[in-house]
Amino acid sequence: MLWTPQKGVPLNTRSGGIVGAEPGVALPSNATTLLDGAVTEIISAASNARDSWGIHIWIERTGASTVAAEACVDILVGGATDDVLIAALICGYATFGAGHQYFFPIHIPQGKRIAAQLASVRTSITARIAISLYGGGVPPFRVGSRVTTYGTQINNARGKAVVPTASGGTASVTEMTASTSENHYAFLPGFQPATDTSITPTAYVNIGIGVGAATEDRIGTWWYGKTTGEDMSGPFPWLPSFVDVPAGSRLSMLASNQGANDAAYDGLIYAIS
Repeated sequence: MLWTPQKGVPLNTRSGGIVGAEPGVALPSNATTLLDGAVTEIISAASNARDSWGIHIWIERTGASTVAAEACVDILVGGATDDVLIAALICGYATFGAGHQYFFPIHIPQGKRIAAQLASVRTSITARIAISLYGGGVPPFRVGSRVTTYGTQINNARGKAVVPTASGGTASVTEMTASTSENHYAFLPGFQPATDTSITPTAYVNIGIGVGAATEDRIGTWWYGKTTGEDMSGPFPWLPSFVDVPAGSRLSMLASNQGANDAAYDGLIYAIS
C-alpha cells in the first residue's frame, strides 16, 4: 500500500502505566493443560486509530522456579470473529524481566482489534503481554501482510524438538520445513526449554536460521539467555533478519548451547511475506 509521510512515528501501545502497575495486560491460560486460554483483547478496535506497519510483542510471567513451563501465544486480529495474525509465538519459561520479544514488519489496518490467547503446559496461570503498533511516516523497511509459522509442533504449547550442540560446539541443524509455501523476506526464530524443572547451567543459547539443503546458508543469528531460576528470555535482537527467500526453500534452525543441554528444547521459525 502507499504510505503517506507524516511527522514522527506514532505509537499505539497497550503496555500499562508507569506507577504501581505491571507492564501489559493479564493473559490467562486454560484450567486444562495445553488448551487455549480465553481470548483476551489487548488493543481495542476503537483504540487502533491508524494504520500500522509494525507490531512489537512482549510476553512474560509464563514461567516459575522449579516448574516446567512451555507456552505459546496466538496473536489475533479482527473483532467478534478473530483471525490468527501470528500463530504459536513461543514464550515459555519467562519469569520476570526481559521476557520473550518479537517485532514483525506487517501491515495492520486501523479499526481492527488486537487480541491474544495463551496455551501452556501450566494450568490457570496469568501471564503478561504488551503489544505496540508502529505507524506513520515512511516505514524504514518492506512491510508484509502475513506471518507463516514453520515447524511441526509437538503440542499446542511447544514447537518442534531441537537439540542444540552443547558446550559451544558447531551448531546442530534441525529442518523446520522442506519447502516454504511462499516467498518470504524476513525471518525470526522462537525457542524455549521444555519438560525441565531444573534448568542448569545459566548460559546463552545461539539460534540461527538456515536456508537451503545439504549446506545451509545462515541468514540470521539471535541469542537466548537461560538461568537456573527456570527463566529464558529472547530472542536478542528482537528484530527479524531481512533476506529474500523464494517459495520452495528448505528452512532449518541452527542451535548451539554455551553450556550443557537441559532436558529438551523446541523451536519454530516465523517468516513474513
